[in-house]
Amino acid sequence: MISRKCYEDFHAGFEFDFRIAGLTANEIMEFAASYDPQRFHLDENEASETHFGGLVASGFQTQLLCFGAFCREVLLDSWAIGAPGIDSLKWLRPWYPGEPLDGNVTLISRRLSSKRNDRGYLSFQLRGNVDGAPLVAMDWVVMILTRNGAAKQLE
Repeated sequence: MISRKCYEDFHAGFEFDFRIAGLTANEIMEFAASYDPQRFHLDENEASETHFGGLVASGFQTQLLCFGAFCREVLLDSWAIGAPGIDSLKWLRPWYPGEPLDGNVTLISRRLSSKRNDRGYLSFQLRGNVDGAPLVAMDWVVMILTRNGAAKQLE
């Protein structure tokens, strides 16, 4: 029995909503120290002297937290087998400490593979907002097994 979601289980209109509690200044600085060491992510005093006017989260941290929510709640329970890449990623405004982020992922299109009959491609659009103002936008494609492809995996 195939219990994980397959290509056939994702239909037009599929949506996933999520919320990320605001980040603390320490969470922003810890991420930046390892992955994006720029002064407006690392030091509150220096950040206050930049055009941001204060400490802001790395765009990469923003994207990863949004994608992580989607992975945990949707992809983890599916036959997703990877992705060919991100088509578009935009950081539309800075994310300041303490601001909750509201996100939505929408299935934009789906198509079966023209080369392999065991999989399809799902095109998703992610939008994240803070107080209704756009913060992050990402479009990407996920490869996922069809029911027949998943059944072969279970043999």
